Amino acid sequence: MEGWDPQNLILPEVGKLCRSQSEYLDQHFKTQKDVSSSSISSSSCLLSEWTKHCSDYNNRLLHLRTTLMDRTLSWISSSFRAKASLSNLNLTLSASSQYGTALKTLLGEELRLLALQLHRIHFIRQYVETALRLEALVGDLEDVVFSSGNCRPGNMFAKFSTLLTSQDFGVKEERLLKAIKAMNDIEEIIVNVEKAQQWHHLLKSVDHRVDKTLAVLRPETLAEHRALLASFGWPPKLLASKVESGGLSKLLNPLLLMHGDEKKSYAQSFHVLCALQQLHLHREARKFKTLGQKECEIRLWAIDELVSPLAVRMEYHFVKWAEQPEFMFALVYRVTRDFMEGISDILQPLIDAARLRSYSANEAWVSAMVHILSGFLTKNVFPALAERYKEKDMKLEVISLWLHLVDLIVAFDKQMQSLLRYETCLLFPDAQRRGISVLIVFCDRPDWLKIWAKMELKDGWKKLKAVLKDAKAWQIDDKHRVDFDVSTICETFLLSSREAHKAPFVAESALKLAQEMIDRCQTLPVILARAKFVRSTVARFFWYFSNVLLLHCRSAELSPEEVDGSLLVRACESINAARYVESKLQEWSDDASFLEMKIAENNSNMEEQQQGFCDDCFFEEEIKCLAELETNWLMEIVAILLCQFENLTLEYNHTEDSNVFIEALQSLKNQLNVLKKNLNGKDFLDLWRSVADGLDHFICGSILGGDVKFSKKQSNEFGTDMQVLFLVFQPFCARPEAFFPCIRDILKLLAMGGEQVKHLLVGKKSEKYMQSYGISHLRFDQVEKTLRKLKF
Repeated sequence: MEGWDPQNLILPEVGKLCRSQSEYLDQHFKTQKDVSSSSISSSSCLLSEWTKHCSDYNNRLLHLRTTLMDRTLSWISSSFRAKASLSNLNLTLSASSQYGTALKTLLGEELRLLALQLHRIHFIRQYVETALRLEALVGDLEDVVFSSGNCRPGNMFAKFSTLLTSQDFGVKEERLLKAIKAMNDIEEIIVNVEKAQQWHHLLKSVDHRVDKTLAVLRPETLAEHRALLASFGWPPKLLASKVESGGLSKLLNPLLLMHGDEKKSYAQSFHVLCALQQLHLHREARKFKTLGQKECEIRLWAIDELVSPLAVRMEYHFVKWAEQPEFMFALVYRVTRDFMEGISDILQPLIDAARLRSYSANEAWVSAMVHILSGFLTKNVFPALAERYKEKDMKLEVISLWLHLVDLIVAFDKQMQSLLRYETCLLFPDAQRRGISVLIVFCDRPDWLKIWAKMELKDGWKKLKAVLKDAKAWQIDDKHRVDFDVSTICETFLLSSREAHKAPFVAESALKLAQEMIDRCQTLPVILARAKFVRSTVARFFWYFSNVLLLHCRSAELSPEEVDGSLLVRACESINAARYVESKLQEWSDDASFLEMKIAENNSNMEEQQQGFCDDCFFEEEIKCLAELETNWLMEIVAILLCQFENLTLEYNHTEDSNVFIEALQSLKNQLNVLKKNLNGKDFLDLWRSVADGLDHFICGSILGGDVKFSKKQSNEFGTDMQVLFLVFQPFCARPEAFFPCIRDILKLLAMGGEQVKHLLVGKKSEKYMQSYGISHLRFDQVEKTLRKLKF
């Protein structure tokens, strides 16, 4: 250290020193004198101290290096020994294949069992860790809820005081939110466990303890919320006093009168209630999915708490208005409408802030108000009416009261749903939408639904009977009659209106009565209940109506001996009515609401659906019944016309007297004109074509089975008669001869010369050979018979 000069020493910058170095220098060099030449002795002491420290550190580093070398050599030696042992084991196993294979198998089995034990240990470790986490969380939850410092186990909150401040609510809200957070954490763990494991006993135990906690937490939270509502004047007065104009003033809404601490306290309480409900919904949804428990109905608790005290006050008035139910509906609608503004402006932002997705304050409010009325009717009105309905002397009175009540319900449902016309109903849960109709009372009571359906059917049938007594019931509106015309054949069959179908007024009346029944059940919330109601009313109504049409046809008493035009008209009236009703039923069945009902029926009858017994059309059976009635009576008319023609032409078949044939054709023409005027275009088309086909076969059979020989003159007369026959059908088509293929072939055969006849008789008996002569609808034996009747 000789020649050491502190002034020549280059020191590092102060900013580059660490904190410990700076503190050390500050301790030993406090002033400028400490670093001057007069302090060399103290500096020498420091240098000695530092040198000693450096020597100690060098010794420790050398010791560490030696230790590391020893341990490395020990590890290498152990590695070499392990490698040598494995090599010897491999040589031993290879040298003795018999024992080696057994040893390998033994080692493999041991390793497999070892892996299973390790997996079991890991599984137990997971179970214990999860159980401990759940126990800690449930314990924290129970401490929050049942803590002796906060409350007694049966009473979480102290009695509410109207002088509570926002700070008091803040403390309670913090405690409640802490409990809710603990339950959410528990629920998250349970959901994760269910995805990976099946620890049912553990989950049931935890659920039981959490449910026990909720059984205390929920009613106390609701009680707290109710007390808060009461503190600012909820529920309000339901009946306002009259104003000078003679009307009623709008009801005051306490929700709109909240300010300052009241509004803040209500928002805090609402937030807690929504958080608790959200947790409850998550738990119930999880139980429904994994444990098979019943799914809970989705309601908004905060709205229910507003409605509950209103229901108590309303029922007081409902009891007084038992004989005037229209006042009940008017009161509920008025309260619902007047408070909608406050519900929307105050509660919807709170719902959005609570992150309750797909919830509408207005829909929840309307649903809860409807529930008040439906609940009262279920408990106090319909049970009494159902009991009185069983008494024969009271049936008529009960039917009148019941149907009047249904009229009020249908009108009320439309009013309530009109309040939600601007709501986005597609996002609202189906379970909640079930409550926006008072008709829900019939969904839960099938016996009442059955009684209602009987009443509606009886009332509709009574109204139809009154229509049938009117002389104009079976008349057709001649002013709007749609007549058949060849030039507009395509347009004619696009039948849509009653006039186009030429249906009588009674058919329109029946459809209107059925439509009224359908409209009255449209607000039934459950699709399957609606389908049952329509089956019990509309479907049966049309079965009865088809019997009316059938009896109307039978009253015509048609017979071949005397075919009166008025009797044909009567049959046409029933056929037209059946055709019109059939088309309307098909149109209704294609509607979305009926498709939904059909799907619901198919889903409820899965066994029949799998066996292929389910139809796609809702009114399938009724349509088949009406179509069968049309077909049967069309064929009846065709058969009568052909029988009458046969009776009138018996002499013609023996004498070939054209006058007899012309008279028969004239009679047929008159009857066809009557049918054309009174029968709908579609059915008349089928009818005259069927008549033409029958005449073709009848005349052809008469010629082939008769003994008449055809000379040139007789052949010409027969051809002239057939042209007259074609003229009868000329108004219905452009080429009537096309509908008489057999007669057309016979005319071709009768017009042949002697050489053609010989060639045809001795030629090949094949269809192609006869087609070369233009004969395509007669067999060869028929052709041969006809040709042998020719006289040359």
